Amino acid sequence: MNLPLMRKTLQGAVSQAISPHVGLWLSRGWKEFSQDEHDCKGGHLDRACEQTPSPLYKLAYERWKQLTADTARFRSLYMRLPQRLFIGLSTASAIETGVCTSHSYGMPMIPGSSVKGAVRAHAAAIGVPVEYLAALFGEDETTAAAAKRVPGAGSLVWHDAWWIPDSAPRPFVRDVVTVHHQQYYAGKGEATDFDSPIPNVQIAVGGGFHFVVEGDAAWTDLALKLLQKALTESGIGAKRAAGYGFMEVDQKAMDKAKKAQNEVLIQALDPAGKVRFQLSDLSEKKLAEKFGKGFNATKSEYSEAEWVLVPKIGLELHGELIRSWSKETKKTNNAKAKAYKFFMGLKGED
Repeated sequence: MNLPLMRKTLQGAVSQAISPHVGLWLSRGWKEFSQDEHDCKGGHLDRACEQTPSPLYKLAYERWKQLTADTARFRSLYMRLPQRLFIGLSTASAIETGVCTSHSYGMPMIPGSSVKGAVRAHAAAIGVPVEYLAALFGEDETTAAAAKRVPGAGSLVWHDAWWIPDSAPRPFVRDVVTVHHQQYYAGKGEATDFDSPIPNVQIAVGGGFHFVVEGDAAWTDLALKLLQKALTESGIGAKRAAGYGFMEVDQKAMDKAKKAQNEVLIQALDPAGKVRFQLSDLSEKKLAEKFGKGFNATKSEYSEAEWVLVPKIGLELHGELIRSWSKETKKTNNAKAKAYKFFMGLKGED
């Protein structure tokens, strides 16, 4: 038996949807209830799980990254799900499942309030002082009065986490939660080995998320450390006891974002500032490689005006380390010896 769930005048328009908004599709796109699993709830969720990010969403995400690129105001963290995430599972819906999606684009998102709550719970559990909790997350009148403080909203803005395009083939994944003791969970009897399991189709999320915290740099640095620990050690969302909602740092995305930020910063610097910026965080190994074996490739990265400043600024920043290479072997394949000659003015090219 089929039970209509939508006016007939709308069914045709919904059937022609090419790339439906997943949030609207789940809440408004189910045309009729059917005993056929493919046409019923499972098939409805499968259509949602087929969706990929639209070009518009990708443009919006890139705009969001640009708007939050100012490190004096924002801190970003890129995390990925080794498994899956249930977020918005309890959303009121005729299909008895749900997922948090962005209002405009229909892609997965984690509300800032959920991020803030998850991190606060983890911070409290590991013993972060109440004064720090108040600054990071705010406190209500009850807890503030007990500590003789003025209640407030905290010093930070915890933004919604955006799903990272291309972090997975598709953002939504069909999942199944099997209820083994339905009557017991409803408080109508005891759980027994004779209860029949009831598979319940759900929708989960895979891939990665871009988290952003806004505020004073000192507090956002601390917030980001707590956020990373909360997501890796406690997780977020539903069914964490079963392994859902735990994340790990997406180092590739972090490195890519840092490189993009550095390029923006470098463009605003004069030649001396650019050289100083590029040399300041080089390790001993990297310094020797770039100005030893990789001398010619490194030289091509600088303009003539910048290159003449490299030896002087290099000695200012790493002078003690460079001079310690004076006893290195003079073999041509020794990177430290070649780099030493360059910085000391003993050799200008490879």
